[in-house]
Amino acid sequence: QFDEDVRRERQLILHDNETTKSSVIVVGDLVKEFKEGKSKSNDKSTYLAVNHLNFHVQKRACFGLLGANGAGKTTTFRMLVNDIKSTSGKIIINGRNINQTKRDLEIGFCPQFDWLLHDLTVLETLTLFAKLKGVEASEISEMCNNIVNIFGLETYENRRVQKLSGGNKRKVSAALAFMANPALVFLDEPTTGLDAAAKRKLWKVIRAARDVGLTIIMTSHSMEECEALCTKIGIMKMGQFMCLGNLQHLRNRFGNGYAIKVKVVGDNLDNIKAQLMTDIPGIEIQDQHNEVLFCNVPFSHSSTDGRNTTQLPYNLAHVFEILNKKKEQKIIESYSVTQTTLEQIFVQLAGEDEDILSDQKDNNNKQTIPPMTTRL
Repeated sequence: QFDEDVRRERQLILHDNETTKSSVIVVGDLVKEFKEGKSKSNDKSTYLAVNHLNFHVQKRACFGLLGANGAGKTTTFRMLVNDIKSTSGKIIINGRNINQTKRDLEIGFCPQFDWLLHDLTVLETLTLFAKLKGVEASEISEMCNNIVNIFGLETYENRRVQKLSGGNKRKVSAALAFMANPALVFLDEPTTGLDAAAKRKLWKVIRAARDVGLTIIMTSHSMEECEALCTKIGIMKMGQFMCLGNLQHLRNRFGNGYAIKVKVVGDNLDNIKAQLMTDIPGIEIQDQHNEVLFCNVPFSHSSTDGRNTTQLPYNLAHVFEILNKKKEQKIIESYSVTQTTLEQIFVQLAGEDEDILSDQKDNNNKQTIPPMTTRL
């Protein structure tokens, strides 16, 4: 059964209200079926890789499309960039159906695997793509120089692509996606192969692009990356969304509360456990290792006035007050309080799909189309 947020999104799109009309991209009841087997007869069975997917993304947003292997994420992404055709449904970009409009959709695309012309230098590659994007000849040089500076490619601008490291090739692929300030940018695993410093620099570029009005749809296996960048997240399983919303909304809906880690002073674990369970209603001691306690506090707790029981939101200030007092008393050495992570939500909702037929069929049907000739 569909999650209530997923159902609400579908109703929003079906009724075509002002919210979706103002969106940069609207995806409605998107379906992709693959024929199973090699027979040419019409009675072949079908595999439903994407099952009536619905979502919209507004301007200045970054949408994270997530899913385990076999969830249908790759198939969905390939339909969005028009690499493969959908079986049914609609994909509307800036008010135009991509199955009916081939030109002037103002999109950028960074594929999962780098499709670059190895004999060209970095600057020649950027110049070529600027021309293909229709940039005025008088503006190309300045635009390419700006892109080189933004992506930290100054040292490599006159180096042939084939001589670049994997990380720098990835930077070039990402840079091409942002060429000419497209209204919508698709990023498929954009930071794969980048070191930690380069990864965070690209995050900064993506945030800046969003701030100036670009809309971004991305896939990533890094939950940390999605937490840092995405304003809206959809987690897929078996071709459908299991959830949809911003990170804090997903934490509130699917999180298990607040994780508390307490380092105890001396051999005093049992005493501290008893104190915490008395002072903090609803706290659960989940694990202990040496002098460290791992606890969980729910988002709300029960309160009874003698006749009625109500659920009250947890007062975190009270939790901090108790922990700080115990630290001042030198009963505990340190503590930390964190919210449920996106990774924990992902594992809870998506896990690892056993059936990876959709990804297998993606590979079997994949067309080797470099980004400059992708049909958008």
